[in-house]
Amino acid sequence: MKYLMKLTDYWKALLTAVFFIAVALFWALPYKSVLSYQEQYQMFLFDMSYFTERCAVPGGLVDYVAEYLTQFYYIPIVGALIIAALSVSVQRMTWVLCRRNGASQGAYPLSFIPPILLWAYMGDENVMLSFTIALLVAQWLMLYYHIVSDNLVPPHRKWLKALYVVVLLPAYYWIAGPAVLIAAVYIALCEVMRRPGVSSLGFALVTILPTVAFVIISSTFIQYRLPNLLIGINYYRYMSSVPLMQFVVEASVMVLPLIYIIRWTQTALSGRVAVVVKTLFVAVAGGALVYLSFPRLKYDIIEYDYLVRTGQWSKIIAKAENRQPSTPMEVSCVNFALAMKGQLCDRLFEFYQNGSEGLFPTFQRDMFSPVSSSEIFYQLAMINDAERYAFEAQESIANHRKSGRLTKTITKCNIINGHYEVARKYLRMLSKTMFYSKWAKEQLAMLNEKGAVEKDPVYSRMRVFRQKKQDFLFSDTEMDQMLGLLYLQNYDNRMAFEYLMAYELLMRDMEHFYKYYPLGQYAKYNRIPTAMQQALIYQWAQTHDSLRGLPWSLEPSTVQLFSQFASIYFSNKNDSRLGEPPFDRTFWNYMLLDTRNVERQKQKMKEIY
Repeated sequence: MKYLMKLTDYWKALLTAVFFIAVALFWALPYKSVLSYQEQYQMFLFDMSYFTERCAVPGGLVDYVAEYLTQFYYIPIVGALIIAALSVSVQRMTWVLCRRNGASQGAYPLSFIPPILLWAYMGDENVMLSFTIALLVAQWLMLYYHIVSDNLVPPHRKWLKALYVVVLLPAYYWIAGPAVLIAAVYIALCEVMRRPGVSSLGFALVTILPTVAFVIISSTFIQYRLPNLLIGINYYRYMSSVPLMQFVVEASVMVLPLIYIIRWTQTALSGRVAVVVKTLFVAVAGGALVYLSFPRLKYDIIEYDYLVRTGQWSKIIAKAENRQPSTPMEVSCVNFALAMKGQLCDRLFEFYQNGSEGLFPTFQRDMFSPVSSSEIFYQLAMINDAERYAFEAQESIANHRKSGRLTKTITKCNIINGHYEVARKYLRMLSKTMFYSKWAKEQLAMLNEKGAVEKDPVYSRMRVFRQKKQDFLFSDTEMDQMLGLLYLQNYDNRMAFEYLMAYELLMRDMEHFYKYYPLGQYAKYNRIPTAMQQALIYQWAQTHDSLRGLPWSLEPSTVQLFSQFASIYFSNKNDSRLGEPPFDRTFWNYMLLDTRNVERQKQKMKEIY
């Protein structure tokens, strides 16, 4: 009983601790890939010019602090703790403001509403951490108003309040951005609701006008439009539009404490049962809102990119085995992982395929889709394309920031191509970061040492593999020829051969597959990969009446599976068994049962029984 009483005394701290742990685990485990996503689209520099550039716009200091913290997302557990700490800070500040306005102890569960709404809003990957920090600054300004109003005698209070709204709020607008307007409106409403009258209404107007006037004046001497200055320059990655959810979060921070000025809310639903009901309601409704705010498909794609970045090939394959990929980017990441594990031509058709897009997604000028493609080109030794994709992705970052990850890729490509001065420029930039500086300094030392690059195992290998006779970018329409040139130049580049074979199979180009297949003798396979076996037996069936006399060392299980497939197919091509294991994961299924290809291919397939 004694311990139970102690527990009831500390129930508020317990709720906050549970919330902290929930937020931290959420970001540290299932959504750590999002932290990597946020970190890779900025590059915080320990440089005075970088600081002055950030602080030259409204909200710049908050943005500078946010970028400083975001760089720690490089270590996901640290990033998760940072977000959890900031979320709890918003909750605690909300509670302090509610208590200042007369909220009872039973209202504590409702103080979690603003941070939960903020959590849900962060389901949009373009929400910047600066928005959270700006909210905390606004809440601090709201609290400071109460300190001035409640703790000072009238003569001093009058002048300090006037100084506060005329000088301090506009000054903080430059520090934190338009989130300060939340504090201005909050103060104005507090004055009107607490002390109704003409004088309070006049003070309310005076509270808002100086800050608004400062915003309007700011628009005349900086490059941003007035709407951007009113909604925030650095709160959201895209300045052209801001989601409605941003205003919902801002309104919750402002309105929730204000409702306790109304007397009946100070005691309403304050019993123990009511506290449990409110806690459960906030937990269930908040959990559902957060769940719905993180759409699975979008964050699966982000996770695939994170796994590619960290080289977790087995996890990519396991993820695809658990749920088949569906978008070109997902498919390309899975195929890339298979290639890195040496399994591409063995397991190609175990996973959903969508043509050559599954190897090389069509180039799009955005900041995300070219990133993993750049990694694929780099590993294939298509260095110029790797650099182009990384560069285009970096230049497409919506808020015009640089990327540590992409800058590192561009630097490596320049070193491989022998463009040392360009590489040095990027390395000097990276040396001013926290998590890329060690690598940058090592590369600078290598460049300063004669012959060191040629001795480096990675760079020397890429220099041997890359196309050297011509300095060209690869053509999307002639990708098989480009892969063939890479492989013919160096037979040790087995990944180029596997991509070549996979490309022809996914394009259903049996003529070129059969033409390039003999090059596999240099790939030193212990056995013919499964996908190639299935293609070879399919090709044989086009020109022979039986499977006797196959010139290749095909596994009996492959021959038997084809016999079963062909028997069912020619009996009834719509038989549901063809779309089930083991037939659904074959080249023949891909070749014959794709609805876009059935009519063309069924004319070629010969009856062999």
